[in-house]
Amino acid sequence: MSTRLSSNGLAPVLRIAMGLLIVLAMGTAGWLHRSPWIVLLATPLFTVLYALGKWKAWTLAWRLGGAQRIALSALVTLPIQAVLAGVFYLLGLGLSMLLAPTAPIAVFSTSDVQWAAALFVVAAAVSAAIIGLESKASPAAPEPMVAAPSPAPEAEPELDIDPTPLNLDTFFESPGYWRKNAAREALAQRGTPVEKPPFAASEAMLTATEARLGFRLPDTLRQLYGRMNGGYVGWLYVPLKRDAGPFHDDWRGAFSIDYSSLAPLAELRTVAEHYEDFTHEPEDVPAGADKLVVLQARYGDMTLLDYTRGPQARVLIADFDRQPGVEPVDIAFENFDDFLAALRRVRPERGVARTVARDLGPPLGEAPEEWRAPMFWGEAQPHFFHLNAVQRKDGSEPQLVADDALIAQTEARLGVRLPGALVALWRVKNGGGVSCRWVDIADGEGQPYSEALRYLMPMEYLATLAELSDRIVFPPGETPWKQRFDAPQRLVVLEADHGRVVMLDYRDSAAQAPAVLVVDDLDRGPPRELLRFDSVDALLTRLRPRAIGYEDVAKPWQPPAATD
Repeated sequence: MSTRLSSNGLAPVLRIAMGLLIVLAMGTAGWLHRSPWIVLLATPLFTVLYALGKWKAWTLAWRLGGAQRIALSALVTLPIQAVLAGVFYLLGLGLSMLLAPTAPIAVFSTSDVQWAAALFVVAAAVSAAIIGLESKASPAAPEPMVAAPSPAPEAEPELDIDPTPLNLDTFFESPGYWRKNAAREALAQRGTPVEKPPFAASEAMLTATEARLGFRLPDTLRQLYGRMNGGYVGWLYVPLKRDAGPFHDDWRGAFSIDYSSLAPLAELRTVAEHYEDFTHEPEDVPAGADKLVVLQARYGDMTLLDYTRGPQARVLIADFDRQPGVEPVDIAFENFDDFLAALRRVRPERGVARTVARDLGPPLGEAPEEWRAPMFWGEAQPHFFHLNAVQRKDGSEPQLVADDALIAQTEARLGVRLPGALVALWRVKNGGGVSCRWVDIADGEGQPYSEALRYLMPMEYLATLAELSDRIVFPPGETPWKQRFDAPQRLVVLEADHGRVVMLDYRDSAAQAPAVLVVDDLDRGPPRELLRFDSVDALLTRLRPRAIGYEDVAKPWQPPAATD
């Protein structure tokens, strides 16, 4: 069951009344020409009353940092409260002197102390009443989510929501961009062992994370982590009302749209820990922050596990960047299963069928010979392999273009003769993003074309699958990649991206040229052969650039304009 949240009504009214009382009291002290020393006396009182007004934030600060955290916060708050008390005093004094400019300033006396004590008693009593009201009110007292009228049927749809519910198999789309890419690092570092993070979380990892957080994760979430230790989930939304239509106001993005990922176990932390990165002010920290676990956050936009009610976590989607007084929680789910059942994915292109003719450009094989290399690579720019190596300052910088010496050295090191068509491409650009990387073969997931290449390695980074596997320190329980193939020393890796590899296959000694093998999901079990081409030439002639949509690897090359 999902709920929309309401705010408590009486407590804010009392807060406003108490604030006005304090302002009027200091203004009155100035109006009556009381001693200016009363400002100094009022400063610690203002600070205590301020802390009472932010009771939940300051109690959270005490739990997180004890007396040291409170002292640090008080040192920041004291001068601010002194300035405020002084301003209100001077305002009252200034108004009074307009009417009676010759009236003397009173000498500091016990009556000033009595006045401050009376102010403190009254304000403390009001603060205690406010704290009591807020503690009785549920911090997330839900009101049933009611249906609200959607825009008129003739309104232009804004979202194309796929009505299919998600499940354990469809929740993740990929391991995620920010996950450590052990395969690519092992190629780029050319010999330095690279520790590969577990693709899926083990029971030991889950238990350790729960011990660190102090909460048990929901069972279904534990199963998701058992499939993949965090990763990219795509653009997911939950409905804000029962009859949600295809409009933005009817839906709320989950897992922080644009980031759109479930954090790996090692990155799970509470909202309180999240806020420690940028503030030490208790009042900046949301209430109950030490019992809210962040599944994903983009600034204040968060998808959370809420343990404020007990050991069974609710799921909240909130935005803590909103103005004070505005309810940060948009929607709450009583448990993770309800949340998962409500999640829906957005179709990338509403009502438009993907086709090779519409989405892709002409194949490389139809281009003039002199155009093929620039078409293959796309817009010319230094490849990021070289730029990253320069930053490492370890002498591993690959050449920007291949020459005869590099080609001979690479072939001698690998013990094979590289295909001439591929060598010709390296002579133009020694590795990088590939623009012509699509082939007109269905990918098995509803798309009529498949991605063959993405980032072709520089020649210096080429290695056999056996060598690549030996450079990776696999986590317990994962089979080293070289053990998944026969004769892995005869497979030359052209590209490696997480569990996806593109290889030249030299295992058939009778073949005149190596085949090209594209394998996916090495992390998830037995190798899944996506594509196979009899030769590099057979692959290159079929490669096409993308003709529509955003290109995040290599922008298509534009041929020179024809001249008369």
